Amino acid sequence: MKDEQLQATRHNPLWSGQDRATHDARERPSHLRRAVEYAVRNGLTPGSLGDPDVVLYAIRISLWGRWFIWLVVVFLTAYRPSFWYPDMAEALVLPILQLLVNGLVHYRLRQRRPITQRLLLLLSASDVAQITFAVLILGGYSSFAFVAFYPALGVFAVLFPSLSATLGWTTLAALLYIAACLWTGAGLSIDRGQEMVLLGRVAMMYVVAVGIGMIVRFERLRWQSALSREQQSLNERIQLSQRIHDTTAQTASMINLGIHRARALADESDHELQSTLDATAELTRSAMWEMRGPIDAGHIVEGRELGRVLWSHCATFERITGIPTSLSQSGTERAVPTTVRSQLFAIAHNALTNAFLHADPSRVEVNLSFTNEQICLRVADDGVGLPNDYAARGRGILGMKEDARTMGGTFNVDGAGPAGGTQITCIVPCEPNKGGDFHVRD
Repeated sequence: MKDEQLQATRHNPLWSGQDRATHDARERPSHLRRAVEYAVRNGLTPGSLGDPDVVLYAIRISLWGRWFIWLVVVFLTAYRPSFWYPDMAEALVLPILQLLVNGLVHYRLRQRRPITQRLLLLLSASDVAQITFAVLILGGYSSFAFVAFYPALGVFAVLFPSLSATLGWTTLAALLYIAACLWTGAGLSIDRGQEMVLLGRVAMMYVVAVGIGMIVRFERLRWQSALSREQQSLNERIQLSQRIHDTTAQTASMINLGIHRARALADESDHELQSTLDATAELTRSAMWEMRGPIDAGHIVEGRELGRVLWSHCATFERITGIPTSLSQSGTERAVPTTVRSQLFAIAHNALTNAFLHADPSRVEVNLSFTNEQICLRVADDGVGLPNDYAARGRGILGMKEDARTMGGTFNVDGAGPAGGTQITCIVPCEPNKGGDFHVRD
């Protein structure tokens, strides 16, 4: 309400120009403050936060590097205490400060706390402050502690892939280093050309920070482009599944109903016509079932849980084929990549297709179990079983084995022989390896 009254007052012709100028002068600081906050927020917001795995990996690597540096500092401090005590008792500040910062970050990682922008800025500020303090107490220009600025600025460029933010942070670090060199010890010797060496060190800070920042930016753009292409492909798959469901699948269903109606109206004495209609109805049912594959696979791409999609898929299988089908699930479904859910769904669909086309079963059972270590999918039927040379026939079994191998899992087939009945089992481990793929633990 205040904004509406303010706008009405500002457009009032009786409002003097002096009043308007006074009000604009009061508003200008708030507008300026919001503009600065917006610029800082957008300039410093880590682009890698869009990909939590990247920033988490970088934080872990830098954290273990900080712990290693801390151990080195503690060892050097305890190795020859007479070298620094009591003349440089302030050297104890470095390991204590680093212990506090490292402990805070390590605790948040262990508790699976979110990695925030403030935490990343705290880490970078801590690095610059500790390195500057080390330069101050270790002799200024003559100290080699400045070398630590290079990895610290490189980590900042990785976490904050913004050129303006990298340049600003590097400038701040360079100014602090120059001030420390001028203030500590004997300062700079112009006669010995130490100012040129100092400028060279500062220039290398910019080279390292900007170079790493440009590489990270390039890789991030490539990642975003690949992600965009993948998202476009997923959208096309969803649209295709919806199109099949809305057109082709419904047409096939109407054709199937028409065939059953024609069979009911056909003369029972015409056995040839009855056989033809039965064969055509069987082909129609097979086509209807095959079309359910891409339709329900689209639901997986949309983000639905594997258990829900398989439950609907089994119900559709029973409705189309007339074969009683049940799904049992144990455990809580974990969040796994879309590719893993899609391949598990493809294995289940192919197993149901084989049972329908080749096994002539009276019942099919699907079991899906989730544990902390693995996902297990089983599809069993009581049909005629598999021939001994089933592996050399067709591509169905080979395709399922390949899907399981791609996920880093195992695939087993039981039922070859005269006893009848077939069971396929696919086990996929839930522990990702360092490359992000799934693998089986020995």
